[in-house]
Amino acid sequence: MQLKSFFVKANQILFSGNILKLFFSYRGTIARTPYVIAVLLLLLMLKFCVFGVISYVLVFFLFIHSLVALIQKRTRSFGSSGTWYILVNLLFIYSVILTYDIDVAFFPAIKWVNYLAIGMVSITHLIMALSPSKQNIKEPKSSFLTRFPIIFTILVFAGVFAVFGLKDKYLPDTNRPTFRLGLAIGEIYRHTYSYPEFCKEQGYEMVNYPNKVREKFKEEIEMAENDQMALLARASDEKYTDIDDFYKRADWGTKEDRFQSPASFIGALRKQLIIIDVAKEQNIDTDKVKLTSQDNERVSLKDACKTMDEDADYFTSSDCPFKYILNYAEKYSNCGTYFNTKNHN
Repeated sequence: MQLKSFFVKANQILFSGNILKLFFSYRGTIARTPYVIAVLLLLLMLKFCVFGVISYVLVFFLFIHSLVALIQKRTRSFGSSGTWYILVNLLFIYSVILTYDIDVAFFPAIKWVNYLAIGMVSITHLIMALSPSKQNIKEPKSSFLTRFPIIFTILVFAGVFAVFGLKDKYLPDTNRPTFRLGLAIGEIYRHTYSYPEFCKEQGYEMVNYPNKVREKFKEEIEMAENDQMALLARASDEKYTDIDDFYKRADWGTKEDRFQSPASFIGALRKQLIIIDVAKEQNIDTDKVKLTSQDNERVSLKDACKTMDEDADYFTSSDCPFKYILNYAEKYSNCGTYFNTKNHN
């Protein structure tokens, strides 16, 4: 009996006696402790939004419905209608959606908007958590917003999709610019640092190719590098003297990480060169070549590095390997390969 009494009392303190009513009923009032615990549980519930679109829609719908229910009951307990508390929380949700996926480093004003929204919503919950409940309230107040709870939740939820639509329509260029810049800078680093470093490991000093890359894509590279330095100046505590200093000091991963892309590209080029060599020797078309294990010795990675460096004009004439730089500069790219576009007579 004592154990049962303990659980009954704990349930009354933590969940006002009925957990379903706590989250889904808009009637009555709730004390401070159940309110705080319920809000924390709601925040935890959002973690389940990762299991696909259907669960996201369902969980987020229940989150909005339950949050408004908690606010309504809690504000009623200390004599408020709760209208402004509800509106502030909903505006906070909309502001999060509106600024989601926008890079704060590129749009610093967004940071202060977020700070203001977080501050306002925090104040509302602090007031609700700290305000003592009044006893014997003669006329419990209710917000006009919660007169028809389900309809109100549907309208709020529809507003979420409307905000997403407005964001995509009027703020398309703000979508993840730092991410796109990172891809461009990584592409620059790969072709001007990683490729020479990889070829040096194979015994060949690559010089011409990285210079040709910088020469051909001068404007695009300058745009990306200038943005990168501006971003670092605003968002990083670590100071860099220039872009070369950044390339040298940035963490580009292990040697295996840095060599992964060069090894893949130059390895594929090596295979193409072997096929071309066999086709010439046997006087057949390249698509009829069947390689053997002995053919692997015809061309080394060092030889492929040399070909790429000496024929740098060709390898920088195709835009495909530089798509991230070009995409960041909002230019289109086209693809070609050494195998099917180069004249090998």
